[in-house]
Amino acid sequence: MAAPEGSLGERRASILRAIVTHYVTSGEPVGSKTLVERYRLGVSPATVRNEMGALEEAGYIFQPHTSAGRVPTDAGYRYFVDTGIPPFKLPANEARKVQRFFGEPRYELEDALRQTAALLSGITDHAAVVFAPALERSVVRHVELVPLAGHRAMVVLVTNTGRVENHIIGVSESADEVQLQRAAEMLNRLIVDEPLEKAAEKIAASLERFPAEQRQVAVSVCASLQGDLNQHEAQRMFLDGASNIVHEEKFADLETVRQVIGALEHRRLLLETLADALSTSQVSVRIGSENSLEEMRSCSVITASYGIEDQPLGSLGVVGPTRMDYRRTIAAVHEVASNLGRMLSSLGI
Repeated sequence: MAAPEGSLGERRASILRAIVTHYVTSGEPVGSKTLVERYRLGVSPATVRNEMGALEEAGYIFQPHTSAGRVPTDAGYRYFVDTGIPPFKLPANEARKVQRFFGEPRYELEDALRQTAALLSGITDHAAVVFAPALERSVVRHVELVPLAGHRAMVVLVTNTGRVENHIIGVSESADEVQLQRAAEMLNRLIVDEPLEKAAEKIAASLERFPAEQRQVAVSVCASLQGDLNQHEAQRMFLDGASNIVHEEKFADLETVRQVIGALEHRRLLLETLADALSTSQVSVRIGSENSLEEMRSCSVITASYGIEDQPLGSLGVVGPTRMDYRRTIAAVHEVASNLGRMLSSLGI
């Protein structure tokens, strides 16, 4: 039965919070006697049993086995997250770890995001994902053409986000070092300060401006940039800690673990999940059946956007079992997202 909206009342809500807290901590169903003994509910076990019956009827808890205690449903976790979590800060040692990490400038964006995913995974002990800023925020800063042996050249393209693109292209015999230098000068005039995603289009529209002996070089540069952009969508996400899923004892069985790992490897679907976080400046929590991917319906996905004020650059998040420490994980996602946004802002990204 689906849980209704609205308040449960203080006593019933306190009992539900105690059930969630107990199950997250122990992994064991809990009965009325244990709740009264451990959580100072101020009522008798008989009263707690009656309230648990009402909570079960409403769809917030269920009894996994006959004669067993109760455990939360997705609706129970949702009520707990929406109403039962007071503000929480990371332990001091973990907060310092985050501050030290972002305290030193990290100019190579992709490496910074990869390390951010590792940091978030390490703090939460769950899988962590970081979605890179949209391509239109990467602006070309400089282009070089470096001659190589065998009628080849290397295109070196630097963006404002610290990304350095390296591409090997074929060139004609007449494209010597002088011609490559002149072609690079023309490319810099054309695409410096242009969004990276528009660079190939701008070159293609301006081919007639290149001298004939440089035009083939420009065509090759254009093709290499366009091919690289086509691959960027799948490379914009950085995943770390997928192995934590294997060691999670909070999933029901190995088949569930296998499905979750498979979903984590399906990068495009995960990108869609993280992209939703860009629509809000708040930490977003999807619990179990709230996830659109069937393979993720035994998971909770906690995401947040990062950026400056009301201008999100990208998003990041954590994937773990529904039986997770929501207070701590939400705090970690918020802290890392805030610090990453501040760091990128200080670098002018």
